[in-house]
Formats: sequence, structure tokens, C-alpha cells
Amino acid sequence: MELYEYTELQSRLGAIADFDDMTDDASLQALVEYLRPFLRNVIGVTIGKGGEGKTTLATNLAYMLAEEQALRNAQGKSAKPVLYIELDQNGDSRTDFGLHAKILKMVLDRSGDTEADVQAEVSALVREFDDHGKSLRDAITNDGSLKVIKDLRPFLDATVSGKHCADIAARISKLSDAHSLAAYLMLALLLAQISHLYRWIVLDFAPGDKSIQRTGLAAATHLVAPIHNTDNAALGGLATITRLIRSNRRLNPEVELAAIVFLGFRKVNGDATKELLNVRVKIETLLTQAKMDPDMVLDEYVRDARSIATLCRNHGKPAREFALAATGELKDENGMLVPRPRDENGRYADPEASVKLADDYSNLARGVITRVRQRNTELRDNQLQGAS
Repeated sequence: MELYEYTELQSRLGAIADFDDMTDDASLQALVEYLRPFLRNVIGVTIGKGGEGKTTLATNLAYMLAEEQALRNAQGKSAKPVLYIELDQNGDSRTDFGLHAKILKMVLDRSGDTEADVQAEVSALVREFDDHGKSLRDAITNDGSLKVIKDLRPFLDATVSGKHCADIAARISKLSDAHSLAAYLMLALLLAQISHLYRWIVLDFAPGDKSIQRTGLAAATHLVAPIHNTDNAALGGLATITRLIRSNRRLNPEVELAAIVFLGFRKVNGDATKELLNVRVKIETLLTQAKMDPDMVLDEYVRDARSIATLCRNHGKPAREFALAATGELKDENGMLVPRPRDENGRYADPEASVKLADDYSNLARGVITRVRQRNTELRDNQLQGAS
């Protein structure tokens, strides 16, 4: 794991400098059309309300995609890392990935000292690695360099979010006063310059502020929306996303919901309950009425496993990594077996339940990527037809 800084980036402010008139559709369209082919590996995870498991889904999806690339590399096939970006000031990805614990282990492995002996060095590294989103904020809203944590996991890079991400919305809004809609392309302009270095970019953006949503929607090509509750608020959050997609066509004519996924629903003997079947039918009906593809509602879903999910977060491990640890199969960077995780009462985590949860996320990731690849094929075909 190391901190890497992308410094040789072209000016995003320079690219939007000439946009000061909202009626300049031709120039804006030309910029958008130029950017789109560079961003077809950007998967946005979002929903129009909080509490639906957005970050948990995003971190697990990024981890599973990175694991696939690591496997390809082990098989001698071409592979690229995956980049995870979180824009939420209150995001939990640092916890989900156990960033601070990894820093501590990295120092201990290097020095051989006790935890008490290295606290000063650990604190300094934490401040270096975890800038609470300052670098990310400056890269999106100005021409700052972008810092990423390389190899947070094998073939997984990540940015760090935090309190400074709270400034992104206001800064983008201020830029829009001067440069109109083009201001919301700042993130797209940033990612377009580094997207070729990554197989996938998973973009986790908050449901609250419309400036953030518009910025995220301008950068992503494929959206994944999690549903954790069956109430009308969850369906309203889904409707909010579809409205925002349609209202931002000038910034991104390609972005669409690629998949709607269910998180935290009970399974009985491996099968879905009536609760999930009913909400699935309700959403598919709404999509059909809106002339949208009901097949975006995935058959794969994540079961209700709250105790294991809580342990995953407490131990800073995505579900698959946690399952490997729970079954005594996870090795660290030095090839040593990682101790099996325990719950708050000192009992070992249930290995069978851990594996079932991990398998759910694996199946879900395959379902999402199948939909994404189908959409990318359609987009490429449409582009070729337009060119001819």
C-alpha cells in the first residue's frame, strides 16, 4: 500500500473557462461527446435517499471487481486495477476497508516493534494517507493533483473522503455561476484523464446535494441503485434518480440505470420471501410504465445477515475478505494466515454465514457487470452506427 499522486493532469478549469453562456449548446455538446468514450468504465452507485446501503454496496462491488482482476493477473491474463472514489463527507469507506488498521500493520511489519512503540509514526502516516478528502475536493473543484491509495487491496486503489468533501457542492455551484453547466463536468474531465489506467472506476456519491448528484451523473455511464427498504421512501429515492438522469441529458446523454439491487432481504432455504417478491413486482411495474427496462432489477440479491455485516465493518473487511478470514484462509502480504475474526463477545465469526454473505456479493457483482457490459456493447454499436 502506498500513497500516489497524479500530478500531470491537464487543467479542468481551462477546459470549462470558455463556458459562460447556458445557450452555448453546440460547444457543450461537443465537449460532452468528446468525454463520453473515456468514461464507459465508470460505474456510479447512488440512490435518492440515505440508509439504503450505498457505500456497503460500492465497497463490496469495488472489492469483487478488483478480485477478478487479481485472478486474471494470476492466470497470466491482462489485468488493470479498479479505482474506488467516494464523494460523501460522511462516507464509511475508510472503515469498510480498515484503512487505519492497515497503516498500523504496515508500520509494525516494517519495524518489528510493538504497537505502543510506533504510535507516533502511525499517527503521522494516518495524517498523510487520510487527508479527509482535501485532495479529492481540490482535484474536482480546482486543478489540484489527485491522491490515491494504491494497492489498498490487490488491484484496488481508492481515494479518501471526509469532512473536506462537504465543500465540493458549494464550490461546484460557485463555478457554475461563472461557467454554467460545464462546471458539473469537472469530475468527468478528471476521470477521463486516468480512466485508461483502470479496468473499472466505482463512483460512490451521496444522495443529498443536487450539485454532487449532477457532478456524479455527468461522470458515470452506468448507475447501480441499492434498495434496502420496502417503504415508499425507498421507491421515491429511485424516482429521484430517474428524474435527475433525464434532467441532466445535456451533461451526459449516456448515463442510465444499469441495475437495481436488493440488500438485506431474508432468504428461506435459499429462496426469496414474499416481501421481496412483492417489492420486485412493484418496481418492475413502475419501470415498465416509465418505458424503462424491467430487467435492470437483478435476480441476484444480498441476504439479511446483519450480525455478519456489522462484523465486516468492525473488522474493516469487505464480505469476501471477511469470509476468507472467518474460514481461516486469508493470508496477509507476508503469506501468514490472518487470525480468525471474533465478535464482541470473543466468539469466532460464523464461517458458514460469512461465506453465504460473500457469495451473495459475488453473484451480485457478476449480475451488475453483465448488465454493464451489455450496455457498453450497445453504446459502442450506436457510436459506430452514428459514425457511418
